[in-house]
Amino acid sequence: MAGTARQGGRSRPSTLPHWSKIVFRSFAWSAAAAIVAAGMPPTGALAAAASRGAASGSTVTVHLSGKGDGKLPARYLGLSFESGSSVNTGRFNTVGNLPRLLDNLGAGVLRFGGASVDRSYVGASRSALAGLARLVRATGWHVNYSVNLGHFNAGRVTKDARNVARALGRYLTAIACGNEPDDYAHHGLRSASYTETDYLKEARVCIDAVRTGAPTARIAGPDTFHVSWLPSYAAADKGTISFLAEHYYPLNDCNGPTGTAATLLSRAMAAKEASIIGEAAAAARIAGVPLLMTETNSAACGGISGVSNAFASALWAVDYVLTGAEHGAAGMDFHGYLTTRCSGYTPLCQTGTNRYKALPVYYGLLFTHLIGTGSLLRVDVRSASDIAAHAVRTANGTVRVVIENLSGAAETISLHAGNVTGSATELHLTGPSLAATSGVRIQGAEVRPNGSFTPGVASRLTCHLGLCQVPVGAYTAVIVTLPGHPR
Repeated sequence: MAGTARQGGRSRPSTLPHWSKIVFRSFAWSAAAAIVAAGMPPTGALAAAASRGAASGSTVTVHLSGKGDGKLPARYLGLSFESGSSVNTGRFNTVGNLPRLLDNLGAGVLRFGGASVDRSYVGASRSALAGLARLVRATGWHVNYSVNLGHFNAGRVTKDARNVARALGRYLTAIACGNEPDDYAHHGLRSASYTETDYLKEARVCIDAVRTGAPTARIAGPDTFHVSWLPSYAAADKGTISFLAEHYYPLNDCNGPTGTAATLLSRAMAAKEASIIGEAAAAARIAGVPLLMTETNSAACGGISGVSNAFASALWAVDYVLTGAEHGAAGMDFHGYLTTRCSGYTPLCQTGTNRYKALPVYYGLLFTHLIGTGSLLRVDVRSASDIAAHAVRTANGTVRVVIENLSGAAETISLHAGNVTGSATELHLTGPSLAATSGVRIQGAEVRPNGSFTPGVASRLTCHLGLCQVPVGAYTAVIVTLPGHPR
């Protein structure tokens, strides 16, 4: 887990003046808002009333042809955990509801590392690895595993790598040496004079130790927190690494909170995120490998209570995950815990022995998974409000558009997409308020205590000659599946 937050960034212009104004009708909006607050999207006559009463002139245009904005690949979503406090607990197994909670997110990645890996971690026990192997075989998830570089012992690393590779087999994605070496001096693991050159020497010795135990294991690195180290590392270890790994938290609570829900959801923050990820992706291209954001979440040092564990984090996660894919990330692992610590950024919280509940940020990841995988299409947003939008074309040609209304007033968005005509479907992500730590729903449905999830019946709207009018409540996200296979 990183200890400081990044600064800086840039954005593409996405906000233009309104094209029109429509008279606000208080009754229609009040009724629609009440239903959205209760966790259900407005439908039928009520949706139409909300549309008439809250339209603002915001437009989203999906470009169905031409150069897209990258890929949303399989295994894009992942969960990250502290090695020192989680690997040997026995929690990663097929008992309880964890397998179903992972299944909900598709086939993803479990990453083990964090600050604890470089402090006292001595490796995974055979019994823990046996349970983890059962879990990944049952769910199809893969593992990114880190070894201790902070207190390096070559023999111990070789043994650990050998045991992990033997236990996990094809479910082992990569092994990394250490966690955030660019902050080793800050955390007292190295002297103040420690440089990237020093790290590169140490990393190569560590990689040799890993390969002694696991000769065919792929290598990921450097798992840094500052983008400035990436270009030199990528150039020096080109041909050695299979993945370039970076960490990022837009906010932090290391010495008090550095932002609010409004900060997290702002378009300025989204631009910073895009800039950081884009810079990291450029370094990955130097090495000719994919970029993995192997540790990320809303706020470093455990998260900001009332933001990271609230509905705001679900809305943020949807936009952040898709923004990351558009700017070159091939995977994102959200850091968390399988403990009763529920006030921070963790996607899952323990409620009993081998029993966990889904927290708001998990719903954001789940909602994103429902979009599917495929090619990301170029999307233009014109709005005076805080509107975010993304679009994916899946392998079978289906186009799904994600629209998020990150403002406090309902809107009816004019969605333009080629000349599509017919009936579209909608799934809504809703919550009682930005600060709500419970009551998050996807199309009115929640994750059941046994870990299973089925969204409610999709709403419908009509598109005609490329125009779909999409009512979106305040602080709500919607997935619109366009009719047919538009080109």
